[in-house]
Amino acid sequence: MFILRNNYIKKTTEKWIHIMKFTQKSGSNLEYVVASPDKLDIDRAYGLIILLHGYGSHMGDLAGLASEIDDTNYIYLCPNAPIEMDVGFGQKGYAWYPISSTKEPDDSALSESITNLNKTIDSVISEYPIDKNKILIGGFSQGGMMTIHAGLLKPELYAGAFILSSRMLKRSEFEQKVYDTKKIPVFMSHGLTDMIISIDDGRDTRDLLNSYGYEIEYHEYDMAHQIVNNTIEDLRNWITNLIG
Repeated sequence: MFILRNNYIKKTTEKWIHIMKFTQKSGSNLEYVVASPDKLDIDRAYGLIILLHGYGSHMGDLAGLASEIDDTNYIYLCPNAPIEMDVGFGQKGYAWYPISSTKEPDDSALSESITNLNKTIDSVISEYPIDKNKILIGGFSQGGMMTIHAGLLKPELYAGAFILSSRMLKRSEFEQKVYDTKKIPVFMSHGLTDMIISIDDGRDTRDLLNSYGYEIEYHEYDMAHQIVNNTIEDLRNWITNLIG
């Protein structure tokens, strides 16, 4: 339950938090939602957090995390994946790449999604007052897989990355690029009872990234394929400790 008072909104069991403004935009590459502090100060620079949704979801799915993470110091970019799909009951979902029987995306589909994502990020950085030393990228499930390839392999842009309930894909392609790449800090989380992407896949991905030299904060929770309050709290603390 939420209570509204003046310029603040409160969950009845939690602290008062600022209202955030959610703006939906149609870019030339991807549609997206920007969540920003309601009273945006154009004379200061904000951190930017990019939130990538999972397979069959949409740009609004993770937007609600914005006020839970930090409602005053960051702008949040929540893009729609480019591939539209029917998820039933007349509803549309979106994917970063089609899922095949091999569970590995077509090279061109992954590359195109990364290109469109990068162009969308560049557009938001040019439009909003962003501190380029405080840009993070992260995602859930398929969004986490995108984060590995689009984020970890572009360390010149990102201060860190977070991978939620996800796994490594296209390992050989990643390995061809990762050894000469600067390693940014990584936050990872996974559910012990995840039936979509197994905990073993999550642990294997953690171990792989460790072997490449990444500094990882890793958490497991008694949950399925989801994000719970403990995940958000640990992620928020990691972000605060990393860049404030």
